[in-house]
Amino acid sequence: MNTRRERGLLLIMLSLAAWLRFYHLDNSSLWSDEGNTWALLGRSFAQIGRDAAADIHPPGYYWLLKLWSMVVGTSAWGMRSFSALLGILLVYVIYQLGRALEDEAKPGARSAHVALIAALLAAVNPFQIYYSQEARMYVLLALESAGLFWALYGLSKRPTAMSWRAALVYVLCGIAGVWTHYSFPIIWGAAGLGFLAYTGGVSQNIRAWRAIVLRFMGLNLLILLTFLPWLPIAIDRVLHWPKGGEIITVAQGMILTLRTLVFGPLRDLALVQWPWLLAAGVLPIIGVLGQWRRARQWPITLWLLAPILLMFGLGLFSDAFLKFLLTASPAWCLLAAIGIGSFPAPRYATSLLLGGALALAALTLPTYYTSPTARDNYAGIAQYLQAVAEREQTLVILDAPGQQEVWRYYDSTLPMIALPQQRPQDSAATVQTLQTATAGRSSIYALFWATDEADPDGVVERWLDQHAFKGLDSWRGNLRFVSYSLPGDLPCADVTPAPIFGTTIHLVQLCQPTLPQTVAAGDVALLSLHWQPLTRLTQRYKVTVQVLDQQNQVIAQRDSEPVGGSQPTDQWVVGQTVVDNHGVLIPPGTPPGTYRLIVALYDANGRLGLPDGVDYFVLGELIVDRPARPLPLALLPLDHPVNRQVGPIQLVGYSAYRQGMGHARTTPVVAGDRVEFTFFWQAPEPLPADWPADLQVTLSLGEQSLTLPLAGTSYPTGQWQPGELVRSQAELIYTGGNPIPQIQIGEHSIRLQALPGTAWWQVYR
Repeated sequence: MNTRRERGLLLIMLSLAAWLRFYHLDNSSLWSDEGNTWALLGRSFAQIGRDAAADIHPPGYYWLLKLWSMVVGTSAWGMRSFSALLGILLVYVIYQLGRALEDEAKPGARSAHVALIAALLAAVNPFQIYYSQEARMYVLLALESAGLFWALYGLSKRPTAMSWRAALVYVLCGIAGVWTHYSFPIIWGAAGLGFLAYTGGVSQNIRAWRAIVLRFMGLNLLILLTFLPWLPIAIDRVLHWPKGGEIITVAQGMILTLRTLVFGPLRDLALVQWPWLLAAGVLPIIGVLGQWRRARQWPITLWLLAPILLMFGLGLFSDAFLKFLLTASPAWCLLAAIGIGSFPAPRYATSLLLGGALALAALTLPTYYTSPTARDNYAGIAQYLQAVAEREQTLVILDAPGQQEVWRYYDSTLPMIALPQQRPQDSAATVQTLQTATAGRSSIYALFWATDEADPDGVVERWLDQHAFKGLDSWRGNLRFVSYSLPGDLPCADVTPAPIFGTTIHLVQLCQPTLPQTVAAGDVALLSLHWQPLTRLTQRYKVTVQVLDQQNQVIAQRDSEPVGGSQPTDQWVVGQTVVDNHGVLIPPGTPPGTYRLIVALYDANGRLGLPDGVDYFVLGELIVDRPARPLPLALLPLDHPVNRQVGPIQLVGYSAYRQGMGHARTTPVVAGDRVEFTFFWQAPEPLPADWPADLQVTLSLGEQSLTLPLAGTSYPTGQWQPGELVRSQAELIYTGGNPIPQIQIGEHSIRLQALPGTAWWQVYR
């Protein structure tokens, strides 16, 4: 290290890397693979080896983590702290690699400090931070890959007189790598080709080069010999590698690769992404082209390309396999740093591009640290069920390996069953198990993950759709959480006059628990619709059941093809009665009162009309009550937690998205779009003596503003109870200009987060 200043800067970067990796380390939930890690740590070293032999990973990572856990424990923080430490070491190794590359960098690159630039890019990289906070082996694999190439550059400094230190590091990283993951040989092979290409380019005669190659092959043979006992198992496991990727175009694959290298698994980001992706693609290319004639660039270029070619070659572009690109991340940081140093005015280019990297971290990482869905949110679901479920009436259904372990980590009190119980599954046995397990239960909660592998025929979900009432259906990361109700036989009544939708579909009966039905906010309204087709149908229609307030604003709705999609309308038979069960979740915080229930049928061309000229049918009234047990605030379905006092009331949080895009809330908002806002408020407890009878809020966006009662005219604040949680909705048109909404109550105001799709320069202008 050349100067005290450089040492100080490196220390700052390593400190930044440590803070970003240890910050909120256990904030997000363990997910199913981490649950498998936790379960293995409770076993002996020998048993870990035996279990790994039947798994898709070698046991090396688990053995190392077990040693670590014997000191720090097996809590989420304890397990993940090992990865966090490895992530810091990875930043340091990237720095050392940058120092090795500086020796032959283009004049001017030294002044830009390639090593420090690469270290900073790695320190704030969301991809590396994400996997440095996960109790899995991928950041260890990236560190072993970086260590292998660091040693490789040490070996290539004096290839005719091989450094024993570099040789030792090379062998140790190689041994650790092959015992960590079955994809490591791809990196190992790239390192070997890179070494041969470099030494072949600098050797003066063929005899000397042959001697170098023989010594290098000896090191690799030593690595292979240590792995020979496990090699037959490795070959069998690779040949039976689980499927799950998909074939995509080269352009799609490159975009997905760049998104992963820049953002990691964080997909739902409310910012313009193309500037970052452009920089991520161009800078490494500049780094490679600027050094194209230098043999020393071959190893790092092959290192970057090897994992990407693996993804394309095996069709691994799916969420389950994108983490394999983590081994390419250090090479990307180094080549991007060389690219930055290659600009004609490196000082200004460095300041601009590193400022952009820091801005990207500032925009993305807060969402990652606070989002309950950054990983599959088993912890949140367990908390939710602890708040609302009754043990005697509840059953939890899991459907993927590893789920049982992570569910056991968070909750062991509720009855649970894993289906299907064998692979390939016996459909008849699965149905029989479902019938037996659900008997006497009124609430079913299903945690669907990797259903294409666990239940490719959809036996479990189809049975539940046909025999239960689906309510909540939401994604918690890559985990789909669905609630069902089994209320028994519901009283039915003929619908008179019976509506006929589009002259083809007849609604003949409606079944519900009571008339009118009464539901607490946060619970599910149950409806069974009995349909009859009057003619043979060729179109597939969806059913929408909606709850409307007095202003005809949609408070809740459920959209689905009939019987959860298992009996689409183009398969109906004339004379058949189709029993179509719907559960409509009434959102937590919905103000108490009387609402209307309506039903409609629609396809891509719009809704089917009725003879009286309207396109919906009123099913009746729905009475919403206050809940007996309020939902914990941490589990509210909101995108932006706030928890700030605004005047006399607390703003718990809110969601804001383009109208009609509640299923894809990060869809960019542009000028002319209508924006839907959903706020959650909480009254003080106790209510103050001067508590207002009709508190008003002003919502501003760009040039538009709207003043309205906090929860609408039908539920003024004078009717609120102490500590009550209340949900309200509002809409505004975004006409352009400032994309940051603002709310004001009396003299108190706060700025909210920028609208989805907002560019960073709009936020910080």
